[in-house]
Amino acid sequence: MKKKLISIIAVLTMASACASGCGSTQTQETTDNAEVTEAATVEASAAAEEATVQMANPWVEISEEEANEACARLFKAPEGATNVTWRICKDLGNPEQGIGPLVQLDFTLDDMPFTARAQQGASEDADIAGNYVEWTVGPEDTTLANWGEGNMAGKFYRSIGDTGYVDMITWYDVEIGISYSLSVAAADLDGFDIQAVAEQMYNGENEPFADMPADFLQEQSGIVSFATYDDVIAALQPGQGYAYIKLTGSDEEVLAVTDLVFEADHSAYEISVYAKPNGKVSQVGNVSGNGSAYPLRLEDGILYAGDNHSYETYFLSKEYVSLMMKDYVSDGVNAGSNELTGFTREKNSFDDETTDFTGTQEDFENLLQERDKKPVIEFTIVE
Repeated sequence: MKKKLISIIAVLTMASACASGCGSTQTQETTDNAEVTEAATVEASAAAEEATVQMANPWVEISEEEANEACARLFKAPEGATNVTWRICKDLGNPEQGIGPLVQLDFTLDDMPFTARAQQGASEDADIAGNYVEWTVGPEDTTLANWGEGNMAGKFYRSIGDTGYVDMITWYDVEIGISYSLSVAAADLDGFDIQAVAEQMYNGENEPFADMPADFLQEQSGIVSFATYDDVIAALQPGQGYAYIKLTGSDEEVLAVTDLVFEADHSAYEISVYAKPNGKVSQVGNVSGNGSAYPLRLEDGILYAGDNHSYETYFLSKEYVSLMMKDYVSDGVNAGSNELTGFTREKNSFDDETTDFTGTQEDFENLLQERDKKPVIEFTIVE
C-alpha cells in the first residue's frame, strides 16, 4: 500500500481548526515527519474539507509590510528561511479591549516547518500558539539574549509522542504588551535549540519607539535610553527635580522627575515616572495635577492627582510595571457635560474589572477632600 508523509503539526492543525478556527497552528508538509497510510490521509483530508465547508477560513494571507503594521516590534523570518508566508486572523483580536489581530509567519528552515505568532495587547498567559499537544517537558524558564536588550523572559516546551516531537518557545514584551510564540514539529528534535531560531528573528528595524521621546526629559536631552536612575537624574536641568517614590506594583522605589518644582514646598503638579520592568530603566507613564493648587500626592503606594473637577489615582500594573489608573471620577465641568462619571478599580491588574462610580456630588466632594489631606510629594531641585 502506498504511503504518504505529512507533518505532525498538519495533523494537529486539522483537528484544532475544526474546534477553534483562528486558534489552530498552520505548517507545511515535510518528509522528515511521521508516516501515515494513504487511507488515513484521505480520511483526514475529508475531515478537513468538511470543516472548511462548515466554517470560512478566518486567516488571510498578507505582506510582511502589512504584518508590521498590525503588530509593533514584530519578528522577521530568520536567515535561510524558505516558503515564507505571512497571515493574519482578525477574529481573535478585540479592539475594544486593546487586543490586536493574531499575526502568523510560516516558514521552512533546515527542511523543518516553523510557525511563529504574535499578538499585541494579549495577556502574558494567553495561549496564542494553538498547539493542542501534551507537553512532556516544560515550561522551562529561559531568557532571550537578542530581545528586550537581553532581559526578555521566555518559556520552553517540548512534546514527545509516538509520531515525533513538537518544540515551542514563548516570550512576552512587557513594555508594549506583545505575546510571541514559535513552534516546530519533526520526527526527531533531540539536541535541537529552538531558542536559537527565535533569537535570529529579532528585528531591530521594527522598534516602534526607539527614537521617539516619551517625556520632557528625553526631548530636552535627546536621550531615550538610560542605564541607571542616576543617568536619568543627570539629564535634568537646573530648576527641574526628582523624587524616589514607592508605588504599588513595584518591590522597590521608582523615580519621578518633573520639569518644574515649586520652591515654596518643593512640590510638583506634573511628573514622568521611570521604573525597571525586566530590570531595565524605562519611562512608564506621566501624571499631572493642575498647578501649585493641586500638587501630586502619595500615600500607601497610591499616587493622587487631578484638580477641583477630577479625582485621579494611579499605581503600577502588575502585568507591565507601567502607570495604571486606579480610580477616575469627574464632575463633567471640564468636558462640558456637568455630569458625574467615572470608575474605581481595586487591583493593579488589567484582568480586574472596574466598577462604575454611582455616587452623589457630596460623595465626589468627599473624595476631593480626602485626596487633599494626603502627603504632598517633595522633590529635590537640581541646582
